Amino acid sequence: MSIDHEQKREEMRPNGSRAPNTIDVDVGGTFTDCFLQMEDRRAYGKSPTTQYDLSVGFVRALADAARQLGLSPSAVLPRTNMIRYSTTLAMNKLIERTGPQIGLIATEGFEDGILIGKGAQWDDGLSKSETRNLAMVRKPTPIVPRERIAGIKERMDHRGEVIRPLDEKDVRRKVHHLVDQGVRGIVVCLLWAHVNGAHEIRVREIIEEEYPEVTLGRIPVMLSHEVQPKKGEYQRAMTAILDAYLHPSVSSDLAAFRRELRQNGYRGPVLMVHNSGGMGEVLKTTAVDTYNGGHIAGIAGSLEIAKLYGLTDVVTTDMGGTSFDVGVIHDGHWHYTEVRPLIDRWMVNLNMVDCRTIGAGGGSIAWTNEAMGGRLEVGPQSAGAMPGPACYNMGGVEPTVTDADVLLGYINPDFFHGGRIRLDGDLARQAIQERVARPLGMDAVEGAAAMRRLVDGFMGNSLFNETVLRGHDPRRFVLFSFGGAGPTHCCGFAGASHIRRLIAFPFSPVFCAFSGSLMDVRHIYELSRRLLVVPQGDETPVLDRGRFNRIVNQLLEKAGQDVRAEGLNPENLQFRLELDMKFIKQLHVRRILSPTLRLGGPPDVFALLDVFLDEYRRFFGPAGVYSQGGVSIESFVLHAVYPLERAAFPRLKDDRSMPPRQARKGARLVYWEAEKGFRKTRLYDGEALRSGNVIEGPAVVEARNTTTVLPKGVELFVDGYMNHRIEWLDGRASPA
Repeated sequence: MSIDHEQKREEMRPNGSRAPNTIDVDVGGTFTDCFLQMEDRRAYGKSPTTQYDLSVGFVRALADAARQLGLSPSAVLPRTNMIRYSTTLAMNKLIERTGPQIGLIATEGFEDGILIGKGAQWDDGLSKSETRNLAMVRKPTPIVPRERIAGIKERMDHRGEVIRPLDEKDVRRKVHHLVDQGVRGIVVCLLWAHVNGAHEIRVREIIEEEYPEVTLGRIPVMLSHEVQPKKGEYQRAMTAILDAYLHPSVSSDLAAFRRELRQNGYRGPVLMVHNSGGMGEVLKTTAVDTYNGGHIAGIAGSLEIAKLYGLTDVVTTDMGGTSFDVGVIHDGHWHYTEVRPLIDRWMVNLNMVDCRTIGAGGGSIAWTNEAMGGRLEVGPQSAGAMPGPACYNMGGVEPTVTDADVLLGYINPDFFHGGRIRLDGDLARQAIQERVARPLGMDAVEGAAAMRRLVDGFMGNSLFNETVLRGHDPRRFVLFSFGGAGPTHCCGFAGASHIRRLIAFPFSPVFCAFSGSLMDVRHIYELSRRLLVVPQGDETPVLDRGRFNRIVNQLLEKAGQDVRAEGLNPENLQFRLELDMKFIKQLHVRRILSPTLRLGGPPDVFALLDVFLDEYRRFFGPAGVYSQGGVSIESFVLHAVYPLERAAFPRLKDDRSMPPRQARKGARLVYWEAEKGFRKTRLYDGEALRSGNVIEGPAVVEARNTTTVLPKGVELFVDGYMNHRIEWLDGRASPA
């Protein structure tokens, strides 16, 4: 059914051929990162994200990378075969609440479904600390308020049969009412539309008849069964609403980006990273697909690198300027959010790679919480790239984590971003003294140390939540540290969570952009259809194999059409079929990997049933299986993967040796928590390190776009892939 990815990739690439010229870009809230591969040469660049026009930041980051190869953007783009683009743009737009006014058309009597939110909206999407104070918890402000929700006279049953015909006069009246409310887009979500979407389609036709200008590509009418044809009215409605809300800003930003590319001679495809762990052409990507795309790219790239090392259990950490993101790879796979996939504070019906985000980054602002007795807090507010931390000397006055790192001696103010940005240590000290140290009755250094302890502990607690509280032993995991601030803090937050082995990367600052080069085109097609496998009170399967295969063929045909529209050959697609199954009277499903893509004879049905029962026993225990309870299939999930060529990872000889003399950069005073004071510490040039080099802490390794901090008792080894493997010499993790 499925072909091994690596084997097929080898078949696609002729002997001696070169990897294609590619550009991978990740647009974050603070920086835009670019990873460039040209004729087997690699370079990366960074530039502050330009919120007013994202294409400006991209061109600057590309120019930074191209300059290292002796090229310019205008010389690179015409020779580029593919651009892969990841972003947290949709996440930022949702946080800012800058989308258009959206109207919702629902089945009459079910207008309040998105406001009720399955009774769980009061704490969906909140952190544990936020839910502790129940008196202060509030439901989120709805994206579509009640006055912009209209119920129409119609009704389908669960089989998709019409119970109440669509009242078209009522539809026209309700549409006029919504337009009078000032809506700039309309979402249609009707009961059981995922089984029969005829009424939703007719509603859209009526809207086009009444207001044709609404659908001229600016703010389309969104039909819930087209956005996500899956059971769950509330989740389906919110998925479509969020897509409509994010669509205008995301599409306009991408249009400007593509326009800039065309003007500079690029004629190839632009692939967007999806939150499902794959990519798709821009025209085959919905706005909601891109939510959290940058962080998901980092998890996908980590999985491929884990395979290089033969690792099956990895914790991925991305510490940038704004946030700290944690993902878990267990048993050699990433995992999708199973129970309640969330975007912001709303449940959605999407296949999203599980990733947790907290507001802890280099730009996170330290402040004293007067409501909690003047307690020191760090984040979630961020200074961003503009004006940035106080030490940037660009007008920022709030003390940030970066300011603390400068004051404590971890970051060299004259070598930040390779010397392209000069930091002002006096401004960092002043901000910390005035807004942290003085209110807490301590000096500036003590305040900076407290800030660092707090943010490292905060991140370590997040790692604890994603490992120990999910039943994993963190000591069995290897931590991958990336993001511009990751290597500076990784020993601190890993020590707080008792993870003893770490890997940081020479391209850590642009890891999410780099990860795009390791991803494939991947589309996921879901369809909620209930098929009886075993009736209640019986153990003999009665699954309709013909209907099963027709549903699969429908999904396969859709996958082929989409990749063909992306300019790819459908014959190279790899497929994996998953099924949501359950015992008939139960509410929750278990997702299983189907042993076959299509069903042949009865043995295939028995094999399918055995897989479900084995998964049920594994998850709930053998006593939970009730063979007379009846079994049903609830949803079909088809994964379609198109493998892309990737550059090879050459491995160098890595015999252990001391760093070369030219890697030493002298020494400076650095604050160490274990000693509660400053100590003269060895400095190393990260760019001058060679495969096999070993460095023992305390030490600081300075590279062009990041700094690695090694406390006492920690050893860094540069392996054959030029990655930095960090371990505690005594086997125990301790804080930096």
